[in-house]
Amino acid sequence: METLTDQKERPPAQPYPLETKNEATVATTRGPAITPSVGDGALQLLNASTSAENSEPGTDDPSAVKERRLLRKIDLYIMPLICIVYFLQYLDKIAISYASVMGLRQSAHLHGNQFNWVSSIFFFGQLAFEFPTIRLMQAFPLARYVAVNVIIWGGLLSCMAACKSFASLMVCRALLGCAEAAIVPAWVVFTSQWYRKEEQAFRVGIWFSMCGFAQMFGGYIAYGIAIHLGRDPHAALRGWQVIFLVLGLLTAVIGIIFFFILPNSPLSAGFLSPAEKRLHAERLRENEQGIGSNIFKRAQVYEALKDPNTWLYSFWVFAANIPNSIATSFGNILVTGMGYTSTESLLLVTPLGAYEVVALIGLTYLSMRTNQRLLWCMIGHVPSFVGAILMATTNKAPALVGYYLSGGIPIGWTTILGLTSTNIAGSTKKITVACIQTIAYTVGNIISPQTFQAKDGPRYLPAKISIVILYFLITVDLGLIRWLAVRENRKRDLRKQELGDAYTVEENHEFLDLTDRENPEFRYVL
Repeated sequence: METLTDQKERPPAQPYPLETKNEATVATTRGPAITPSVGDGALQLLNASTSAENSEPGTDDPSAVKERRLLRKIDLYIMPLICIVYFLQYLDKIAISYASVMGLRQSAHLHGNQFNWVSSIFFFGQLAFEFPTIRLMQAFPLARYVAVNVIIWGGLLSCMAACKSFASLMVCRALLGCAEAAIVPAWVVFTSQWYRKEEQAFRVGIWFSMCGFAQMFGGYIAYGIAIHLGRDPHAALRGWQVIFLVLGLLTAVIGIIFFFILPNSPLSAGFLSPAEKRLHAERLRENEQGIGSNIFKRAQVYEALKDPNTWLYSFWVFAANIPNSIATSFGNILVTGMGYTSTESLLLVTPLGAYEVVALIGLTYLSMRTNQRLLWCMIGHVPSFVGAILMATTNKAPALVGYYLSGGIPIGWTTILGLTSTNIAGSTKKITVACIQTIAYTVGNIISPQTFQAKDGPRYLPAKISIVILYFLITVDLGLIRWLAVRENRKRDLRKQELGDAYTVEENHEFLDLTDRENPEFRYVL
């Protein structure tokens, strides 16, 4: 196995600097021909024998029919698997909120802002393990690595049922964050491996909408446990302990199943025939980024750090997740502060998830049909901005409506994740950007519970005012991302026109593991 220092990378393709003077050679030369071992995995599919394809039944079908059949097959196999795991990931994350009003704070003798730190420490663990997990994702088979993490976090969540002190909760929550660090970067990579650009936004919306479903069903589960166990003084386990045990064990079982049935990439997909794999590689050609490479390239890391898109995407993730506690760890506490009981809050938080599902699927569908992701995302932010104002200025029912409207903000999450999948090319660069975003996500979530200071309860007005400001800033950020993408696409189109016949493209350039800046054929999705 080659080491990072031994690896001989192909000389990097010349970036696409618009100010370059030697225009005649920018698009015509890219160095020596590349072999599949240092290019993208899709080259291995394209180099497969065509005899396998010719032997497949139904090869006389029109290519459009075969593509639709293949897409349906991928949807039916891949999407349910990644949706189930993402559903459990979010359900496990919000379990701490349900536990907070089911006796956890009393059983663990938490006081002051200790619950805030129990909420935050999860993201410290996620932050600490983000860089190791990013390298491990490339070093090991992706699906297997993620499955092992799912099994570990399920076990850790179950262990939280035994926590009866601030220290034990802090340890378990920190380790839980480490185990979940791989999920978002891995799901971005999975989406780009399996779907074309125009298909990705809607699919990201589907698997991300699992957060809303988790918010709904989790509330009903917690309510049932609170009614049947929480009121029984003789029960061997408290309601919050049952929550952790049930969700933890379920997650571990799903992780084991996930380990055996989810393919690591299209290359190893047993449910696809050789002909379907070749067709899939051709389907992804226009993505201009292939299906992934396991070779670590330092140059792509440096490019990611210099790319303004990296930091604009990451700012949205950071700023949007500072208010995230209203849906996760502080959701039930916030609703009780509006004048409802603890048991009522378990049910009253569920419409937030319902609105989130409708907003996510509806807006991502519209963005797919109109090819205007960022525009629809900004439109979706407007009700959430209004909702934040209602939460800050009203009480009881109007404040509760405002709380529900905040469920539209995750449309931004799906948009940013989708843009990371489609607008960031180069395997190492994509994973690096996803890693930086996850760090931004963890830092925002570390800050989030700290905005809900005990002294500000039960209304937490300072936190609500900060939410109004942040929702405005992230909407402006999306507008800036769109403006830069439009400008760069126009520059590339103009340069192609100026070169005329001198502009040529290397064969299979889509699968040379080039970054979006290196590949002059790349166009940014809006």
